[in-house]
Amino acid sequence: MTKTSQPSHLSHLSQLDHLRPPPGWRTDYAVLSTYSAQTSVIAAVLLALGGQDDESGSGTRVGLTRALRGLRGKVHFLVQSGRLTKPKKPAVVVSLFDRFIVQVPWDEGSEGLHAGKSWHAKFALVRHVPELASEQGERWVFMLGSRNLTMDLSWDIGLVLKSGDDVTQGQKTAPQLIEGIGQIASDLAELFPTELKRWASFSQQLGRALWHVPAGLIVSEIRLLLPDTPGRAIPRPVEQVHRVLAVSPFLDGGAVGVVADWGDASTTRQLLSTRMALEKLVKQNGMNLDKFNKFKFLLALPSPQHEIILGADGTREASSDDERVVADQIGLHAKMLFVEYGKGGTLWLGSPNLTQRAWTRNSECYAQVNVQSFGGESGLQLLEGIEAFVSMAEPVTLDALKAGDAKTSTEQILSDARTQVAARMVGATQAVGLNNGLIIKSAAPPHPDDLDIELACGPLMGPSMAWPRNSDSLEIGGAANALAASDFLLVRLSLDGVTVEWLQLVPWIPTLEEARDEAVLSEYLGPRQMMSWIHDVLNGFSNGDEGGGWDAPTVKRKHPKCGAPVILGLPSIDQALRMWLKDKTRLVEVDRILQIWTNRRKVPLPADSEADQAVEKHLHRFSRSWMALRKGLPKDVS
Repeated sequence: MTKTSQPSHLSHLSQLDHLRPPPGWRTDYAVLSTYSAQTSVIAAVLLALGGQDDESGSGTRVGLTRALRGLRGKVHFLVQSGRLTKPKKPAVVVSLFDRFIVQVPWDEGSEGLHAGKSWHAKFALVRHVPELASEQGERWVFMLGSRNLTMDLSWDIGLVLKSGDDVTQGQKTAPQLIEGIGQIASDLAELFPTELKRWASFSQQLGRALWHVPAGLIVSEIRLLLPDTPGRAIPRPVEQVHRVLAVSPFLDGGAVGVVADWGDASTTRQLLSTRMALEKLVKQNGMNLDKFNKFKFLLALPSPQHEIILGADGTREASSDDERVVADQIGLHAKMLFVEYGKGGTLWLGSPNLTQRAWTRNSECYAQVNVQSFGGESGLQLLEGIEAFVSMAEPVTLDALKAGDAKTSTEQILSDARTQVAARMVGATQAVGLNNGLIIKSAAPPHPDDLDIELACGPLMGPSMAWPRNSDSLEIGGAANALAASDFLLVRLSLDGVTVEWLQLVPWIPTLEEARDEAVLSEYLGPRQMMSWIHDVLNGFSNGDEGGGWDAPTVKRKHPKCGAPVILGLPSIDQALRMWLKDKTRLVEVDRILQIWTNRRKVPLPADSEADQAVEKHLHRFSRSWMALRKGLPKDVS
């Protein structure tokens, strides 16, 4: 179970620890799948994968820049269309995250091509390789659970597996072949051939990998369920069970009915959910809860504050199983099925809720873990963790559960509209119009069916404008800012003073080139950060101003904070030759840094910014000296 306020359980930041390559290693490739995401968490993951994060799970401007440059084309985030959000005032560098997002264009509504299917699988698959090209080897990390890439602090359950040398660190584990992980890599390459083609070549390696599993546990399979996966269904225990525990924040009568039939009259059955979900199920079909209607057998934890509110009348299907929660909200988000029989048991955990939608139509990922004996160390720890979690829930009875108010809320109306607009904007494009205007073009008017809802769109770092109804295009005058251009488009829906907004991936025509990235970075990093970046590349450590937190506002100082500004000495011939012999790629990286600085948007520094002016003058001298040194080196350095 995971919750940051409980030291006895895996914390939120510990997940970043698993993603970060250990000393001597670097991230080669990684794919992270989620239903919803926040750009701040995307940044934290990139910093960790690039080995640039700090103890707080964040990092500096220079650190994020190095991660972005080093991981581009190697790291991808799979996110359901319409489920990416940003802070109120994002840093300009967020516009570059569009290079890492793969938007899954499925229609979550009840109609359309995919008939109500969501990309809901939540996992991470990471490959680490040695930093030195002369060394060989690889390490794999696979993480599976129910957590989205958001600041959600709700209760979750997850599984972390590692394969390769030095991954156990003295833990009591046993190496196992695990069915299914190789197939996940193959499926991803087939589903997303443009972005994830490389993963097809990893499929066989993953199939042969030995994963370190706690002794006494057996991970019998890991499955990525896709809409067309044959034979999809809720898994069933193969032995007579003594106890059944089902945990899910979202329920429906059909799925609950399947689990209620496990075992016989002597079987102990427990259902742990949220009160809102249980009340909905009572109104929908209370008969499926009869077998759980005993003291401490029907349990409830607080509901996370989801943007989506399930249909209160029990007759209309919700647009999705779950949504993001605010950072300070603690509630139930874990999904698992657990059975005990004899001395052992079986645990199914992952992303599927206890709904028919999850087990028959969504993209979901889950693992089956068999416990050989609850008398062993691993089995006992697992059982104790489950019992501690269950003890936090509040017992409820059928008599105490009352149906909720059937009135449809504004938030629920906007949630349904969000699903419609996100689906209708798939295939939309951005382009530059007359007078540097931004033209957004959709295949058809993307507005929701509800005529009272206002739709507005705009660039990530610019103004938004209401989209005229019955029009398939929107033009925003002067908004095509090349500096902050991004495939991210801000979409906002408003009704009765309530708003919901998200980032939609809407590609530019023609495609944004590398010059866009360099323009953003030159604006994001000042002269002091450029010098610090160069120092880090050449010497392996930073000796200057890295710009503070990656998302912190820029602070202009008249004088340096502590004494004279730190100035990196001009490069010597010996230094360049040593670096050329050791790692030629670092010289190329310095070339690219200086190119970014040379091609930057020329903005005069404030007259009173003495520290920045001193560093900028030094940077110009450094650039001239570096160019002279590079001309004297052999031609194969690039």
